Amino acid sequence: MEPFLVTTPTIVLTELRRDDAAAVAEYCSEPVFERFMSTPWPYTLADAAAFVGEYAPTAWRQGSEWTWAIRDEAVGPLLGVIGLRLPSGMLGYWLGAPHRGRQIMSVAVSAVAAVAFERTDLERVRWEAHIGNVASLRTVQRSGFAYTGEAPGAILGRDGKTVPCWTAELVRPGAGPSPAHAQAWPV
Repeated sequence: MEPFLVTTPTIVLTELRRDDAAAVAEYCSEPVFERFMSTPWPYTLADAAAFVGEYAPTAWRQGSEWTWAIRDEAVGPLLGVIGLRLPSGMLGYWLGAPHRGRQIMSVAVSAVAAVAFERTDLERVRWEAHIGNVASLRTVQRSGFAYTGEAPGAILGRDGKTVPCWTAELVRPGAGPSPAHAQAWPV
């Protein structure tokens, strides 16, 4: 599949560019990434260059993951990254520290979920985050996801082991009510 642009009134989701690698390396070196992400640690410019130049474009071509750069405008600097794994419908995302607190990611999550339901036959978009990642939880909560509990993560930790995660999902509009196994948000 060819990468495609997603636009909202406040942000634009574009294909990653090779010149994004320095910003990816800078943002992914923040201590919060060591705690809550499965990215390599310490995160290097070589890791970022491989992600931007190899992983993301290959996943687009294979149709296994749609990965976008989050920007204020199409030619603007990188704010963060959001991706949707297929066919699982698993959503993943992060923002660089200078861009947090503006609810950019809630807009991006809603936009990607809408595109997923438009362009695929997914019945639900899924989310998981390491237990304790309250910022990520609040993002999907604002985006209309239903909390579905704690479970071993589908995405392994950097040590190759499962990680205890919070989970949530967003059901395709018109496909029925929220999941029957929905629970109260933990925090």
